[in-house]
Amino acid sequence: MIDREMVPDVDLSTCDNEPIHIIGRIQSFGFLIAFSSDWIVQHVSANCEALLGRSPGDAMGTPADELLSASALHSLRSRLQVVGNGGVVDRSFGVDLLGDGRLFDVAMHSVDRSFVLEAEPAAVGRRDYVGYVRPMVDRLRRSGTVDELCQMAARRMRGLTGFDRVMLYRFDADGAGEVIAESRGGGIDSFQGLHFPASDIPAQARRLYCRNLLRIIADVDDPTVPIVPAINPHGQPLDLSMSGLRAVSPIHIEYLRNMGVKASMSVSIVRNGELWGLIACHHYAPLNLDYAVRTASELFGEFFAFILEQTELRQASERADLATRMHDEIMGRVAAGASVFEAFDGFADTIGKVIPSDGIAGWI
Repeated sequence: MIDREMVPDVDLSTCDNEPIHIIGRIQSFGFLIAFSSDWIVQHVSANCEALLGRSPGDAMGTPADELLSASALHSLRSRLQVVGNGGVVDRSFGVDLLGDGRLFDVAMHSVDRSFVLEAEPAAVGRRDYVGYVRPMVDRLRRSGTVDELCQMAARRMRGLTGFDRVMLYRFDADGAGEVIAESRGGGIDSFQGLHFPASDIPAQARRLYCRNLLRIIADVDDPTVPIVPAINPHGQPLDLSMSGLRAVSPIHIEYLRNMGVKASMSVSIVRNGELWGLIACHHYAPLNLDYAVRTASELFGEFFAFILEQTELRQASERADLATRMHDEIMGRVAAGASVFEAFDGFADTIGKVIPSDGIAGWI
């Protein structure tokens, strides 16, 4: 359990100022090792002994080639050269990281002057979940409207992940949110149509959502694991913005507990560099999805954002065409010499095709 003393008295400004990208802890289902630019260990998670067979103190300052197998290290270095330093995360599945036959799913990215390696045991009998995304996307393309698209996406995401509830959460121009679509299991309360204030998601969390598209909380009662040491030789904590294992704010943990939620996941929906909304998932028991499922979920979210943009553009074009036809129809009546009063019923019918309404009144 997280110590309640870790949760200070807070107000909305506290949430906005919380440095969640340098929280200094990871969730306990994985391991973290940060290497310097010359591949010397700078940080490890405190649980690294289960991975490396040596304590955090013994691991510090060790060259990477004394910890990782030669083939794994060569592969990781090559893949990092391909992705570069742009905050891109490289994923590898089923890697014999230490040359001892144990397989891990591995994520690597560069940050500042460090390379961050995150590893978690590969799932037994792992399936190609990424291959599931194509048929999911094909079904999305058949949706006629944004509402249908969002409802379909919620159902498909719940089918992929098994969460008790999956919601499509859309932000308005002021940052407030609304649940516009939902898929849920039996006996689960509905959040459909609920509205939430902009303060529900602090500003720095929204920025992270745009950079790191998926966040998982496997168990709100996970004690989490500290990163050792807390600061690097340059006096800076490790930036975990792109980490998949990053622990989350104790304030957010309390928020989930208050709803009875035990595990959660969110996938960002980013349009033109802006956070349009979230695919938000809740579960009422701990749920640790393996890395392949999370990767497939993130990929699905990116495809969804693309199809959403196409659907919105198509609907906007259809509305513009309808408005043009309405304009032409009204102007045709005016050109025929009919007065507004005489042709009012016809005007009302035409306008009603574009602007849904219960009635129309005219003031002359």
